[in-house]
Amino acid sequence: MRSHPDPINFLPTSRWENIVLRFYPLALAVTLVAPTFAWAQQCAVSTDSKTGSPATAVPPPLVQHENTPDTGDALKHLTGSGAQLSGQGQFHGFETGVAYTPDRVFVYFMPKDRKSVLGGTAIPVPYDTLRSLSGKRATDLEPWQGIRGMFLQNGTHFQVIYATPDAQAAIAGSLWDASGRDITRQQIQHIPGAVPTVHMDNAQITQTALAALHGGDVGLASAPSAVMLIDPQCMYSIRAAQNLMPLVQSGKLHLKVVPLSVLDYEDRGESTLNAKAMLSYSPQEMVRAWIDGHLHERADSPSAEATDQLESNGAFAKSISLKGTPTFLWIKKDGSLGRFEGNPTDKESFVRELSQ
Repeated sequence: MRSHPDPINFLPTSRWENIVLRFYPLALAVTLVAPTFAWAQQCAVSTDSKTGSPATAVPPPLVQHENTPDTGDALKHLTGSGAQLSGQGQFHGFETGVAYTPDRVFVYFMPKDRKSVLGGTAIPVPYDTLRSLSGKRATDLEPWQGIRGMFLQNGTHFQVIYATPDAQAAIAGSLWDASGRDITRQQIQHIPGAVPTVHMDNAQITQTALAALHGGDVGLASAPSAVMLIDPQCMYSIRAAQNLMPLVQSGKLHLKVVPLSVLDYEDRGESTLNAKAMLSYSPQEMVRAWIDGHLHERADSPSAEATDQLESNGAFAKSISLKGTPTFLWIKKDGSLGRFEGNPTDKESFVRELSQ
């Protein structure tokens, strides 16, 4: 059997030796979906259960460009994104190969109809054997266009495994449809423990909790201050920042701008890429890089800490039941939480609120 290189950058992998599993941690996350716009001039975190999914998963492989026709052919979407392909033949009923760009490699497995694509590591063990040995630790996923899968959990660690068409082998990895939508996220979202939920009430949101968020600072530290939760791709976040910047520049307002990724399903992973890029700048440079449109300079080379920092920010956002971006949080003088959702059009009243 032909060996296959491990995927790079795109997804967690697993090596199978003597049928021993390597599991991966579950992540607390913001629920991501194709957002609608909230009434308060926000990019909303939708509650549509059909499309909700974890935020911390990696973006779709080599996502579709706007000028790529929607043919329903996953292979055409890969080539349309500018990737080169190296076909490797067949693997137990899947067409397999490597899609690559100068900085990314993606090992793919594709059914004959090419309406979906798997990325991951080949497991030379019959799928049904793995399912039988896994017992109660495994949860069967709803098949996607005939592709069977299971969610395999060991405590707080997991792996998702899919069957090959002939069921004589398996793939440990993630499944996308031809448009780049993450099917694995959709399949596991309702499994107990797959996306843990932790909620904080207002009394638990302290200055210490806000200070622990990862973001960039602008404005005088002595000025009235708020934490601004944003998605760098959200037009309302951008408008709010532009609206408030004169107050920041005049020394009347201090902001800690915290990047999140809540629009991945609308922008095909660009929110995650840009949020990581933003977190790769220093706290002093972060906001300016975002506003001035320089995030692309770090999109392909995020810092080593960016992924964990974005995951931590996302866990906090979910814990406070974030509805959308931008959202402003601050601690009042009496110790209670202040919260404003949307773009504060009455800027002077907003600053007065922060001072109370």
